[in-house]
Amino acid sequence: MKNIEIVEGKMHVLFRVNDDKTVELVDFSAEGAAENALEKDEVQSGFVRTHQLIALQLTDGGAGDMHAYKHNTGSESALFRYVDHEIEENEKGRLLKLQLHSDHGIHAEYRMQFYKGISVARVQTEIRNDNYEKIGIEFISSFYYGGLSKNGAGRYFDKTDIYIPRNSWSNEAQWHRYDAEELGLSHMPIVGYNLPDKSNNRFHYGNAGSWSSCEYLPMGMTRNRESGEISYFQIEHSGSWEIEYGSDIGRNLYLALLGPNDESAWWKELNPGESFKTVPAAFGVCKGDISEAVGELTKYRRAMRRANSDDEKCNIVFNDYMNCLMGDPTEKKEKEIIDKAAELGCEYYCMDCGWYDDGNWWDRVGEWKESKARFPGGLKEVCDYAHSKGLKMGLWIEIESMGVKCELSQKLPDDWFFCTHGKRRTDNKRYLLDFRNPDVRKYCTETIDRLINDYGVDYFKIDYNVTTGLGSDIASDSLGDAMLEHYRALYDWIRDIYKKYPELLIENCGSGGQRMDYGLLELHSLQSTSDQTDYISNANIAANVASALTPEQAGMWVYPYEDEREHVIWNMVNGLLLRPYISGLIWDISDENFNLMKEGISLYKKIRCDVKEMLPFWPEGFNTVKSDVLTYGLKGNNKAYLAVFMVKKNEAVVSIKKFPEIKSARVIYPQNSGCELELKGNSLRIQTNDVKEARLIEIEW
Repeated sequence: MKNIEIVEGKMHVLFRVNDDKTVELVDFSAEGAAENALEKDEVQSGFVRTHQLIALQLTDGGAGDMHAYKHNTGSESALFRYVDHEIEENEKGRLLKLQLHSDHGIHAEYRMQFYKGISVARVQTEIRNDNYEKIGIEFISSFYYGGLSKNGAGRYFDKTDIYIPRNSWSNEAQWHRYDAEELGLSHMPIVGYNLPDKSNNRFHYGNAGSWSSCEYLPMGMTRNRESGEISYFQIEHSGSWEIEYGSDIGRNLYLALLGPNDESAWWKELNPGESFKTVPAAFGVCKGDISEAVGELTKYRRAMRRANSDDEKCNIVFNDYMNCLMGDPTEKKEKEIIDKAAELGCEYYCMDCGWYDDGNWWDRVGEWKESKARFPGGLKEVCDYAHSKGLKMGLWIEIESMGVKCELSQKLPDDWFFCTHGKRRTDNKRYLLDFRNPDVRKYCTETIDRLINDYGVDYFKIDYNVTTGLGSDIASDSLGDAMLEHYRALYDWIRDIYKKYPELLIENCGSGGQRMDYGLLELHSLQSTSDQTDYISNANIAANVASALTPEQAGMWVYPYEDEREHVIWNMVNGLLLRPYISGLIWDISDENFNLMKEGISLYKKIRCDVKEMLPFWPEGFNTVKSDVLTYGLKGNNKAYLAVFMVKKNEAVVSIKKFPEIKSARVIYPQNSGCELELKGNSLRIQTNDVKEARLIEIEW
């Protein structure tokens, strides 16, 4: 028996190679939390505890220990044997490569990438069929760990909190905390069977389709109340995925992170010599609460994403859609708003939907040529006008779909689109382009080239308001595999676009935050976080959304639509600790309120160097729609910024007990705050004149 041990950041990871060459992940704990982990966990009530690396089920491979609907084992899971391993130093940190081979001739390379000083590891497995006949894969885990909540004396169902990130249209990033037993993960002894903790129970959530976050964010957290450890993880894929918890033989909770699988119409055939790679997943653990957890995830997300100048500069974008033109642009309107955007101090101007059709454009998208009725002088005249005002120019496109009334879509072959049963998939009057087809990628590249070269476009808002369903049955092993291959082709296409245009800024949008995942956010610098149109409700999203992505990637609407001081201030505070998207009826507000917006934008330019470096924190935990007061902040080495939203009362006491000794606390937006602050030991009392008031506070120590 030998061990492979890695300590990075605040976490300790231990693999065990047994005498029979099986390999187990026996410990993934906060450093110092798992004393004598091997001895403690080897045998439970006479059963040997296995901590397999991979859950893999082959068609006709035998059931193994798999039972019911759980993905905690499979026909090949226990058959992999250690071949070799190496730990490579690279620019990010260290990469562990474990070579495994199964009794049935399946080779696996299990990769775990560690990042310097960060308590998160990225995991991915590639399997190769070294057998002489075809194999069919029903599911394979991206990451599996059977020791969740193992540290401490009690059993997992007595001490585990599970955080579920619900996400829906205009209601994004709404976290709910449950005790494990509330989710059915409980212990009920089975009389007459010597099977301690053996249960068919699981709790799972996920996505089946091409909107990765339409019901849940592809991430989660658990907290061991006894050891003080918090685990956190994400699946980095834009299609189907699944997060599964359950119990097995032993005393611990398992976690399985999967991409598309048998429950999302996925099945993959490998011929001899062919390989398959799982979607990436990330997992980490530290001691602390949700703020520590998201802090480590934020550091990881900054380390793993594509290096780009936009996230360094935190450019301020004006977008003409939300509570503004709402998809009804004209040359005259655009020029008037461009003047206002430039006066406010914005740096990019994005013309949103509607520029390509004379009237009701929804079902006619796809050719991306301007409407002559809307732009009699041509679209280039508007783009040139924006440039003349010192703004970089952006356009909205929905490059992955074509409307059912788009003339071009009627001329194209079906294999350009997602199809099932010989028919094109239609969703909300759109056909869905299939990026597996090289002609599709060529057409989309030519479209991007034309818009950049003909109009001088510097920015694209790429939206995605429709879904593919489970996938396509054209030239594919399964519906789910077609969608997986489509997304991998889409990612490659995006990489090619950035290689061709390194300074191009692309905003990822999917009806707001319905495709908010690090499959795409590894590549794009900016994400639309919601389509929410109500400024108060928008604060519920703004106050939580840094859990889903880095603050500097989180595009948040600042869209005043009433000419009222506190309305404007609240809107601005929504965006100041994220990436503000400016919009709204800016031509229809008083000079005083217009200047309040200018003041907020000027402040953001001063603090954005901090926004891109600081880590999120939640002094009162995640906010909910029932919260009387919403709080969210960013913390640095010697200061923090705290956004406070008085939803239902005008006085709040916020805990700051985790901060060093506070020197000062002051409102920095607006300057004329009309707000009273008082430091009281480990708390900060905030009082405003009335409810529906928001303030941004700077705290120094």
